[in-house]
Amino acid sequence: MTFRYPNTMTSEQIGARIATLYELQSAWLEPRLAGMGVSWTTFQLLATVTAAGRAASQVEVARRLGVTPATLSETVFLHVKRGLLEQVTSSRDRRVKVLRLTPDAKTLMRQIKRLLEESESLMTAGIGQEDSANAARILDRLRENLETALYPN
Repeated sequence: MTFRYPNTMTSEQIGARIATLYELQSAWLEPRLAGMGVSWTTFQLLATVTAAGRAASQVEVARRLGVTPATLSETVFLHVKRGLLEQVTSSRDRRVKVLRLTPDAKTLMRQIKRLLEESESLMTAGIGQEDSANAARILDRLRENLETALYPN
């Protein structure tokens, strides 16, 4: 049985559509991640550390996840203990801890990447390359607008 969200959103409700896509993608991914022994929280943490790259200080990762560094501390500790994360002292500031994926976590993220590619393929089925590229550009602009509003420089 397939659940269908009601198509009652007005054309201006972009945020509601994004939220619905997020919920649907999460519902598709979560059981597959669980089958790999990965919780949604672990996926989000590892993906955020990966996206932050060399700037993956614990403070930056917490900011990107929308939590306080103190809240993130326990989760980081558990993932270090599990062998998925390393805490390394920053070369720029010895007070700062940088988070890095372990080799095991990198292997796990390669497997998760295949799941994400499958999810992407399902989402974009029947959508032409030009429309897909336009949608990506629009979503990037929406993200930029919100980042600018949240983190003005």
